[in-house]
Amino acid sequence: MIVRKKTFVIFLLVLTVLLLVYSIYIFRAKVVAILIPFVLAIIISYSLKPLVTKLESKKIPCSLSIILIYLLFTLCIIVSTVFIIPELISNTKELIDSLPELTNKYQNIVKGYMSHIQSSKWSPEIKNAILQEIQNGSNSIQNFIMDNLSKALNSMVKGVTIILDLTLSMLIAYYMIKDSKIFRETFLSLTPRKWRNGLINTGREVNMVLSNFIQGQLMTALIVGILESIGLFIVHVKYPLVLGFIGGIANVIPYFGPFLGCIPAVALALIDSPVKAFWVIVVFIVVQQIDNAFISPKIIEGKLGLHPLTTILAVLIGGEFFGIVGMLISVPIFAIVKVVIKRSVESIV
Repeated sequence: MIVRKKTFVIFLLVLTVLLLVYSIYIFRAKVVAILIPFVLAIIISYSLKPLVTKLESKKIPCSLSIILIYLLFTLCIIVSTVFIIPELISNTKELIDSLPELTNKYQNIVKGYMSHIQSSKWSPEIKNAILQEIQNGSNSIQNFIMDNLSKALNSMVKGVTIILDLTLSMLIAYYMIKDSKIFRETFLSLTPRKWRNGLINTGREVNMVLSNFIQGQLMTALIVGILESIGLFIVHVKYPLVLGFIGGIANVIPYFGPFLGCIPAVALALIDSPVKAFWVIVVFIVVQQIDNAFISPKIIEGKLGLHPLTTILAVLIGGEFFGIVGMLISVPIFAIVKVVIKRSVESIV
């Protein structure tokens, strides 16, 4: 009887999760628009919580601690705007302006390879197969670049919306941190008493998962981005800040991120020379080895409780249904779902 009950609960939980995921996918545009400020607020609140806790230990009230951190954050933005952002914007503008030229150069490179293959002594069948694959690959890369460039330009046009979302997120994060105990007590008061201990334990574990992931990934992305920017600057690649920033953000995606972050830098370096492209690959490999050996093990490795195969599956599913955003958030979502299912089953047995 207990086994049947446990099986039924597991089936019900899995069915609920699948229905929820399906509903989110169907209405994903509206869901994303609504959730963006809250997702940003969660990231902000988990990023700031350790600082707020430390300030509270110094007898500084929670509200004042958050305001002080926001003021410091605003000061950092001003300093970045004066010293770093102009260079970043300049690099981005130059990169966008140079894309047509880069596209033409790559088209010429592809045509050169195709001409070389056509003049070879290979059989017509082999030539046609290779040329077709090269053409398909070239078209796919060009479409990928143009689609993402279009998205990037649209994002810049929607800069006001982004600023509003960020402002709203900071306000939501303020109340998330300040009134976290009130939210928890209110939620628990609406649930049966016999469930409360289980919900508290589940909430603590979910909180640990999110805390480890968000704080760890942000710190890792920052360190990796800085190291890659320095490395690209040393090997004299154009736009090192932009490319390092892309590499750092991409590194958040487990397993596939470092490869995705490397592609733009290698593509740009290859225009100058294959030797420079080789050194760019060396830079990314060295930084990745440093990350694998020293950074990630100290910060996040093994703290989500997911097997590597589960992590890869989560990234693939997230990327297939929700693109890059899905790849970024799929791992913590899988980890949270695992916690909820595990705790729910334990409460039944």
